[in-house]
Amino acid sequence: MKRKQAYLDNIEPKDQALRKVSARLKEVRKEQGYSSYEHFAIQMDIARSLYAKYEAGSDMKVSTLIRIVQGMGMKLSDFFKGLD
Repeated sequence: MKRKQAYLDNIEPKDQALRKVSARLKEVRKEQGYSSYEHFAIQMDIARSLYAKYEAGSDMKVSTLIRIVQGMGMKLSDFFKGLD
């Protein structure tokens, strides 16, 4: 039982993972010269309010994340590099 609990204690909560992804989205967007999420969302053909939610940590489809990352001109492996 202790072993199972130790395993469960080491699982990162979904919310923490989403916060890391959202922070990375914002970081890369700014690195690419988009000071405004709105301009970036328009460029990516994503509703501005929806993209704002992604940067705030809302859940999104994997296919949406892939489209955004590719639109940033990145590979998924590069996007996730350094995220634990």
